[in-house]
Amino acid sequence: MSSKPPRASSYPSQRTARGIALTALVAVLTATPCAAQNQQQPTPPAPARQTPVQRTPQAPPQTRAPTPAAPAQTPSSPFKLFAPSNGANNPSAAAHNVPNTGSSAAARNAPNATLPATTPNVRSTNSPATPNAANAAAQLQRLFKTPQTNTTNTNAGNRLMQASLSANPRPAASGPPVPSRNFPGHPGPPGSTETQNRNGSIVRTAADGSVIDVRNPRNGVSIHHALDGSRRIMVEQPDHSRVFIPARGIQYVQHPYVFHGHAMDHRTFVVQGPLFHQFYRPYNYGGTTLDVYATSRYYAPNFYQWATSRFNAPTNYNWGYSTNATPWYGHYHGFFTPDSSYQTPQIWLADYMLGATLFVAYTAKGEASDPLPENAAPVTPQVKQMLADEIGRQVKQEAAEAADNAQNREPQPGAGSVVQVLADRQPHVFVVSSDLDLVDPTGRRCSMSEGDVVQVTSAPKPDTGTVDAVVLASKGGVECGRAAQVQVAVNDVQEMQNHMRETIDQGLASTPAGKQAKSVTPAFAAAAPPADANATREIQQQQEIAAAAEG
Repeated sequence: MSSKPPRASSYPSQRTARGIALTALVAVLTATPCAAQNQQQPTPPAPARQTPVQRTPQAPPQTRAPTPAAPAQTPSSPFKLFAPSNGANNPSAAAHNVPNTGSSAAARNAPNATLPATTPNVRSTNSPATPNAANAAAQLQRLFKTPQTNTTNTNAGNRLMQASLSANPRPAASGPPVPSRNFPGHPGPPGSTETQNRNGSIVRTAADGSVIDVRNPRNGVSIHHALDGSRRIMVEQPDHSRVFIPARGIQYVQHPYVFHGHAMDHRTFVVQGPLFHQFYRPYNYGGTTLDVYATSRYYAPNFYQWATSRFNAPTNYNWGYSTNATPWYGHYHGFFTPDSSYQTPQIWLADYMLGATLFVAYTAKGEASDPLPENAAPVTPQVKQMLADEIGRQVKQEAAEAADNAQNREPQPGAGSVVQVLADRQPHVFVVSSDLDLVDPTGRRCSMSEGDVVQVTSAPKPDTGTVDAVVLASKGGVECGRAAQVQVAVNDVQEMQNHMRETIDQGLASTPAGKQAKSVTPAFAAAAPPADANATREIQQQQEIAAAAEG
């Protein structure tokens, strides 16, 4: 048996999914209004069956010096499927120059720059001093004056109805969440029990007798039954490979590789056929292994300075999806509305992240356009500003990593991870990257889905593998209500941070400044194996194994 720490169970959420970090996307939402109105679904032309990383898994290069990025070789994210419309109609854009990032003078002064450069005098865009975690709950109560709603909307449709596998369900028990040793970071609802079958599988059942989780330590298969009746499969293999299969959402296959003696992971995401590729650095926390996102391109310092500064003047931006009746936006319109004018790149990136997350979730799930429940808690301007502040911090983290990369310095294990970020004991805001099943303080089992927003209010707790969090925005129904206090697995929060970093990278790359800026590919990415061409087949095989395991 391997002496290495086990991989963190990504049940019930995962990534990216992230935990899910956007080139073909740039093509779809930039379509003309007429084309956008005629499309039945906002699916862009498939990005050429992404051989996103046209590299060979050969021996690492002799030098670790970064090499110029080649667009055709840059790994791609599933969020590349999302592209905002261009802002060429912005009358003020021509008055601002894109920052000098090493591109030609003609490109730097392009008159149709969608997001202009910032003032020479760089000003911080962080909001007033962030309150410490102890005051976060009180702050939220002042911020959100609407009463918390935790009741289920009976008109929400089957998608939001609680599933029960018991023929004679018993009433749900009340009380605090039940800690679990078998499912670290994911406490069970009151009255839940865990038993071990003769074949060694561990089964967790709810008080009403319905099955919540099944985990087989022998083959590494974990199956989670969500509130909406869907099933999520996670397979942790002996070589530390992983297969993640949500019922609705982004599926991926992850494999380890070694670069200059350092462990790395590369994931191949599958979104309705096309493959996408991203990199991660594993690190140990609390006896399990988590993965922190590793970007495949770095920019010059002045580009990151631009991304964390203010524009010279408010900048208008036209999001084509908000005016062209796209199905996904019509579905989420009551929950999320983008701004039409921006004072900082961070606020624009917040709207980009929310839009990309919801678009990819809608596309991957093939979700019907049922109206959201009436008790949805939409994203407010205050929530968006809090998210923008967090984005600013993450951009600065990438700037620090870029400086280290330029000096050929390898990051320490866990550097830039959510465990390190939360060690400051300040509140941090993240966008949910994959479906989660949680338990609120009353013992009520509730869920969260892609695009919901949470504020983490505590440092990680090694004994439980969780953090305390407060819900800032959710879609109603059986989802956790606004201001609900919940425990979230550290691994799930790590995937939210990965998701944020991925979408920030794609968002920055889609701006005129990003398109004109020179970047470098870090050596670990240049030497990485290509995307797993067998990912789709591996996912199908594990689905069959899981189906057989449950009879």
